[in-house]
Amino acid sequence: MTDVFSYILLALGIVLMVVGYRRSSRNMLVWAGLTLFLSAGIGDFVQGFRDGVTTQTHTAKAESGRT
Repeated sequence: MTDVFSYILLALGIVLMVVGYRRSSRNMLVWAGLTLFLSAGIGDFVQGFRDGVTTQTHTAKAESGRT
């Protein structure tokens, strides 16, 4: 799922960059850069967040005595 989201952000960033360059729109180029930046790191962020949540959930269950 994160791969699909990453590819969508990559495609959106490329489209924004092309359109922003043709229209000479600095704001659109900034958004293109931010979108491309997010597309490169979103998978690792989501995986780390998911691992942290599952670890915390397992720790809380172990401390409370539930299985």
